[in-house]
Amino acid sequence: MRFAYEHLDWRELANQLARDKAMEELFRRLMLQFDGDIEEVLRQLERQAASMRRQVGFDPQEFEKHLREKRLISGPKGQRKVAAKGAQFLRASALDRVFGTLRGPSPGEHALPRPGTNGEWNGEIRPFAPGDGTEDLAITETWLGLLRRDGDRLEPEDLQVRAKDATAGAATVLLIDISHSMTLYGEDRITPAKEVALAYAELMRRRYPRDTLDILLFGDDVRQVTVADLPAVTNGPFHTNTCEALRVAAEILGKRHQPTKRVAMITDGKPTALLRGMGANRTLWINSSYGLDPEITTATLKQAARYPKLGIDLTVFMVASDPYLERFVRQLVEVSHGQAFSATLDNLGAQVLATLGKTRRSRD
Repeated sequence: MRFAYEHLDWRELANQLARDKAMEELFRRLMLQFDGDIEEVLRQLERQAASMRRQVGFDPQEFEKHLREKRLISGPKGQRKVAAKGAQFLRASALDRVFGTLRGPSPGEHALPRPGTNGEWNGEIRPFAPGDGTEDLAITETWLGLLRRDGDRLEPEDLQVRAKDATAGAATVLLIDISHSMTLYGEDRITPAKEVALAYAELMRRRYPRDTLDILLFGDDVRQVTVADLPAVTNGPFHTNTCEALRVAAEILGKRHQPTKRVAMITDGKPTALLRGMGANRTLWINSSYGLDPEITTATLKQAARYPKLGIDLTVFMVASDPYLERFVRQLVEVSHGQAFSATLDNLGAQVLATLGKTRRSRD
């Protein structure tokens, strides 16, 4: 038998891996910046092909080829779109960037101090009970039980399992402000908000598949979107209807059966819009002048004041230092018994994880 030996160029391999990583990082950034429109991304790159090769070491054709080989995009030119694997990559890369690699217990755990079947092992051993999975059998302790009674075969009373803490289910509504100021004066606040939502959705998929996540965008009105829609989300010439956002969030959580219910709001401005009237007669009232509008503020605080009775935790993440926003939020968290954070665009993700993932006890 003959063996063929091939020289492995470690430097070339390292360069190739670095280039692949650079392509995927560019894909992540551009997809968030261009609202998930891969056609527009590639058109823009083709216009700058020469400078692109000088700056990053590859051209648009190589970039597109790599994305296709990795199955991140699909479709012919003119109809190119993000593939399912590409959407999953965007969520996973957002999670890695925002929250870091998940290893062991994290601030995202919400375990309860009582026996369960789907939490983490708490170090205790207990007798087997109906409903326990065989994957949780403590093999050594089970066989020791058999040996102690000098038996010749296992009996039900010999079976021991690794005890777990129960995990509290959580229903979360994430409110994202899409008013015009989220990209005002050259500061992009909407992209970090989208990235946080993508990351949290991926964290839930990996760690808490029984939890629910609803995402609401609020401007003049409120619109619900799916996780798949997030890369395409953009803000517009809208005002800030915080009142309607809180009302719709409470309505959604009223239909959820998880013991923990919570609303997280990412916003950069005071409330400036209100829907008046009922049903088909509802009209939009807007007041974006200096200061806080008494009618809009009162209506919004009334919605938040319902939250303690409804068992809803409210957390507000302020991504701007507007004094009127801060004054309003102080009132908001007071009536809702909630909490607020002044978040920078760099630490927004870490704050959201630490807050939404903190341990909550069931209200049962």
